Amino acid sequence: MSILHTASQLFQSIMGSSNFPTVRIKSNIDGKMYKVRDMPDKQKAADLMATLRTKLVKLCNALEKKYPDKAQVKMMVKNFRADPERFIEATPDLEHTSSTVNKGETINMCLRQRDGPDESLVDENVLMFVALHEFAHVCTESVGHDSEFWNNFGWLLKEAEGMNLYRYTDFASHPVSYCGVHITDSPRYDPKKDGTNLQIGTLSKKA
Repeated sequence: MSILHTASQLFQSIMGSSNFPTVRIKSNIDGKMYKVRDMPDKQKAADLMATLRTKLVKLCNALEKKYPDKAQVKMMVKNFRADPERFIEATPDLEHTSSTVNKGETINMCLRQRDGPDESLVDENVLMFVALHEFAHVCTESVGHDSEFWNNFGWLLKEAEGMNLYRYTDFASHPVSYCGVHITDSPRYDPKKDGTNLQIGTLSKKA
């Protein structure tokens, strides 16, 4: 798929022109409105989006206080948009299950399984893993899934686990189905690949 095609799909999801109807629902978690698929369990979907957003906001605020000079954190604070309107349930006609637009401008999350007729909501902890995957893009200078991205992802998982925002899961030993794909690994943070150390960090490329 071309970049233009992917951008067009994301635009359709944001503007509401998807083949799968969406609706704005007020969450019981934070009282905010979220754009989710118009399904019988749309209230639960909105509450899931609110829970994920709340956890990411807590993580971002905590990391900003804990590591104010860390380059990844500075980039995260600069790029992350906590506005609930920017958290959207991804529809099945999007090319990617979940994605982030312009490193945090909009976060599209697939909340439902895509195994045949099964469209049940995904486990919250698995969704948090995926949300942290997208958050790693927000705090990574490079585009794609290079070693810098995976190390930042591992770092976010470690920090979120320490704050009880995420529960570690050994996906290598216990793979899980997620929105038509399988999660089979969980990256681990290596301070040696972080540039200098955990407190300062760097976004520079390695030779």
